[in-house]
Amino acid sequence: MSAALLSENESTLSYDLLLLTSPKLSPTKKSFEQRSEEADGASTAEPETPCSASVIESISSAAPVLNNTIILCNVSHAAPLAEHAGLIAQTRELSGLVFDEDCLTSCTKKSHWKLSLLSTNDFATLCGFAVTKVTNGALAIAKIAVPVEFRGLGFGKLLMEDAIKTAKKQSDVFEVCLSSLSTAVTFYQRLGFKAYTGIKVKTDFEVVEGQVYMVKKLCGGRPRRRGGK
Repeated sequence: MSAALLSENESTLSYDLLLLTSPKLSPTKKSFEQRSEEADGASTAEPETPCSASVIESISSAAPVLNNTIILCNVSHAAPLAEHAGLIAQTRELSGLVFDEDCLTSCTKKSHWKLSLLSTNDFATLCGFAVTKVTNGALAIAKIAVPVEFRGLGFGKLLMEDAIKTAKKQSDVFEVCLSSLSTAVTFYQRLGFKAYTGIKVKTDFEVVEGQVYMVKKLCGGRPRRRGGK
């Protein structure tokens, strides 16, 4: 078993994983996972703001469609390509709204956190982003967000499925890990993740109360330990 996941009988978990949300979020700044779960029918909660049928139809008609999008992997925010400059600006804005921080600052060569963007084919509109990292045989998904006006349309699921697909292609990755809000557990379970409770997480940052550690296994066997044993 890798250092990324310990059994429920063990008392500590040493894992370098960023949180999916910030405790500073206001009630109107829900995470993508919360909104996606509600939109996907996992929650019976009423929407924050009632929308008329005409408003919903207007938003849906203006939103990009899944088959008109592209996922850009390992995007550089420090020296972006000219066609990516607008997307980087939109990512910073979305990150500030959802997490109250600029998630791009953690994506450096030294940290090994990598940025993926979900964009329209013409690179004009950001449909979502994810921050991921491979460590100790696991792909950690630290941040994932979709613009509020595009939530519930399948963009978040597309980002997750692409991350899982990419992880499966890597011979040194055996599982996908993340820290989920309790209200988003069902959303991730639908993607094959299992919630682990009763374990401690050792990190260099404050762990937000209520987070649930979740793992999706990519193979039946145990991940190899460092050193190839």
